[in-house]
This record gives sequence, structure tokens and C-alpha cells, in this order.
Amino acid sequence: MDNVLISLTDWIKSIIRDTITRLVEIEKDSDHYPELMDVGTTCEFLGINYDTFSNNYRYMKGFPKELPGKKWSKRAIKEWLSNQL
Repeated sequence: MDNVLISLTDWIKSIIRDTITRLVEIEKDSDHYPELMDVGTTCEFLGINYDTFSNNYRYMKGFPKELPGKKWSKRAIKEWLSNQL
């Protein structure tokens, strides 16, 4: 009985792992923006111009911080946007 339970547990774990992997791939490719975006791509992603980004968002408290290489995380920006609703 223990072997059946272990096999069932392993099977469920593999299905969950495969599903999560597929969902991450779908999410990653769904908007055609890279995970790490430069300032121009970040502005395009947000639908704003550079001046608006620099004057209102770039240093705003709570907005995702600039990463090395002047990049921003798409995932962090999406999370920030969802928290603004």
C-alpha cells in the first residue's frame, strides 16, 4: 500500500511540476517583452514616454527598483501594477 501511495504522490508532483513549467512558459512569451527590460522597453511596456517614466515612476516609492545595467523586471512591474488596483 505504501508503494502505491508513493507512486501516486510522485505522479501528482510530476503533473504539478509540468503544469507550472508550461504556465511559466506561456506567461513569459505571452506579451513578447523580455523579463529584464531596458528603460525604452519599460516605457513601451507601460505605454508612457521617457519623461513621464523618469518624472513619475522611476524613483516612486514602491515602484520596482532599477536593476544593474539599467534594467527593470517585467514580473516585478506586473506585480506592482496588479497591486495598484
